[in-house]
Amino acid sequence: MRPRIVPSRNRNLAGAGVTLLIALSCGLCGLVAYQWYRDADLRMQIADRNRQIHQLNEQKHEVETTGKRVEEELKRVEQLRERLLEEGKTNKAELSRTKVRVSELTSKLEGATKQGEAYKAAYDKMVLDIKGQNESMKKLNEAYLNAVAVNKDTVEKYKKLASDCEDLNARYLKLFDQAEKLQQAVNAQAADKGDKAEKK
Repeated sequence: MRPRIVPSRNRNLAGAGVTLLIALSCGLCGLVAYQWYRDADLRMQIADRNRQIHQLNEQKHEVETTGKRVEEELKRVEQLRERLLEEGKTNKAELSRTKVRVSELTSKLEGATKQGEAYKAAYDKMVLDIKGQNESMKKLNEAYLNAVAVNKDTVEKYKKLASDCEDLNARYLKLFDQAEKLQQAVNAQAADKGDKAEKK
C-alpha cells in the first residue's frame, strides 16, 4: 500500500489551524486568568464596600442614638427654661409686692419715729414740769410749817393745800405711768425698726 501524500497546501492550512487553535487556547487562558483576577479584585472591593456600609450603619445608629439623647436633653432644657421663666415672673411679682410693702412699712416707721420723738419731747417736758412741781411742793410744805406756827387758820389752808398736793401727786403718778408706757412704746418701735433693718 502506498503512503498517502498530503499536498503542501493542505499541510500549511493544518499548521495554521493548529496555530490558530493554540492562539485561541492561550487567549482563552489569558481571558480566564484576567476574569479570575478581575473577580478577585471585585470580591475585595465588595468586601471593602460591605465593611464601609457596616461602619456607616454603625455610625448612623450612633448618630441616631446621640440625636435622640440630644433631643431629649433639648426638651429637658426647654422645660427647665420655661419653669425658670415662670419662676422669674413669680419672683418679679413677689419683688414688686415686697417693694410696695417695704415702702409702706418705711413710711409707717418714719411716722412712728416722728411720733416717738414727739412723745419723747413731751415726756422730757413732763419730767421737767414734775420736777418743778416737786420743788413747788417742797416750798409749799416749808411755807405750811411756818404758817402752822403763826396761825391756826393757816392749818385749814394747809389741809386744802395738802389735798391739792395729793391731787397733784396723783396726777403726777398718772402722768408718770403714761410717760413710762409711752417710753416702752417708743422702745418697742425702735426695736422693731432695728429688726426690720437687720432683715433687709
